[in-house]
Amino acid sequence: MFENYSYKQKVYALITLFFIMSITAYKKSFGPLFEIIKEHNILSKKAEDINKKAKNTNNLATDVAYLDKIIGKEGITKEMVQQGIISFATKNSPEVSINDLQPIHDFPEDDYRIITNQLDVTGTSNQLLQLAYDFEKKFTFSRLVSMNFYIKKNNNKSEVLHLKMIFQNYENNK
Repeated sequence: MFENYSYKQKVYALITLFFIMSITAYKKSFGPLFEIIKEHNILSKKAEDINKKAKNTNNLATDVAYLDKIIGKEGITKEMVQQGIISFATKNSPEVSINDLQPIHDFPEDDYRIITNQLDVTGTSNQLLQLAYDFEKKFTFSRLVSMNFYIKKNNNKSEVLHLKMIFQNYENNK
C-alpha cells in the first residue's frame, strides 16, 4: 500500500501525522497540565497571604487587648460605666465620701465617641491617694485621665480635701 507513494510524500505524511499527534497530545495532556500548574501557583500565593494575615490576627488580638487596657473596655453602656465607678469607689474605699457626681458627657466625633465621667470625693490624703491608685490599677470599665486635689473651706472654719477624678471611654462609631 505504501509502495505507490514516493519518499517525499511519505515524509510529508509523517510530518503531518506528527503535527496532528502533537496538537492532540497538547490538548489532551499538556494543556490541562500547564493550566493546573498555573492555578497551583496562584493558590500557593493566596495560601501564603492567608497565613501572613492569620499571623497578623494574633498580633491584632493582642493590640486590641492592650488598647482595651489603656482606654477602657468596649461594649459597655455609659450608664454601666458610671454605676461601675460609683460601686468601685464605695466598695474599695468605704471611708471616702462621694461629694459630687457630674452627669455623663458624650462628645461625638466622626469615627469615635468620647464619654466622660467626673467624680468628686472627699477624705484624707492617704485615703484619696489609695482610691486613685485603685482606680488606676484595678478599674477596667474606664480609664482615669485626670486627677485634681484641692481644698475647700466650709464656713471659713474647716478645710476639706477633695479629689476630682475624670474618667474617659472611647467608642468606635462604625
